[in-house]
Amino acid sequence: MVDELLRASYNDMVRAFVNLLDVCEPGEGDHAERVAVYAVATAEKMGWSNENLVHLRRAALLHDVGKVAIDRNLLRKLGDLDEDDLNGLRLHAAMAESLLSALPWLAPAIPMIRHHHERWDGEGYPARLCGAAIPPGARVIAVAEVFDHVAYGSSYREPMGREEACAEISAHSGTQFDPEVVTAFLKIESVIQPA
Repeated sequence: MVDELLRASYNDMVRAFVNLLDVCEPGEGDHAERVAVYAVATAEKMGWSNENLVHLRRAALLHDVGKVAIDRNLLRKLGDLDEDDLNGLRLHAAMAESLLSALPWLAPAIPMIRHHHERWDGEGYPARLCGAAIPPGARVIAVAEVFDHVAYGSSYREPMGREEACAEISAHSGTQFDPEVVTAFLKIESVIQPA
C-alpha cells in the first residue's frame, strides 16, 4: 500500500512538472507525452527491464523541463539563431538537472535528461559524449524527440509527417543516433499512435 502511494505521488509530481512546462511553453506537454510513448516502446523492443522503463518514462516526460528557466523570447524566436541564442537554448538540459537533482528518486533519470542532445558521433552537447559513453536512455530519447519534432512540428518547425521523420532518423543512424536504437524505433514506429 505504501509503495503504491509513493509511486502515485512520484507520478503526480512528474505530471505537475510536465504541466508547468506546458504552461510556460504551450505544446511542450503533448511533445513530452509523445516522446515518452515512443521512448518506452523502443526500449521495450530492445528488451529493457520494467524498472529501467519506469526511469526512462520519467526522463522522457521531463527531458525538456529545463526550458522553464530559458527566456521565453528565445524559445519563440523565429528565423536563424546566432551562436549566443544556441548556447542559451542548450542550457535547458543542465537547467533540468539542476531543478530535478533535489529529488533522489529521479537520480536514475537525470543522466538521460542531461545527455539527450549528445550525438553518436560525439558532436552533440553538453559533454560531447559519443557512442556507448552516452547513457542508453539518452540515446533512446534523442531518437524519439527528433522524430516527434520532424513528424509533428514545433514552435520553430513545420510538421513534415511520420514518413519524412522516419527517413530523417534513418539518414542519421550511426552519426547522430545509435544504430541499434534506430533499428528498434523503426520496428515500433508504425504501430504506435500517441495521443
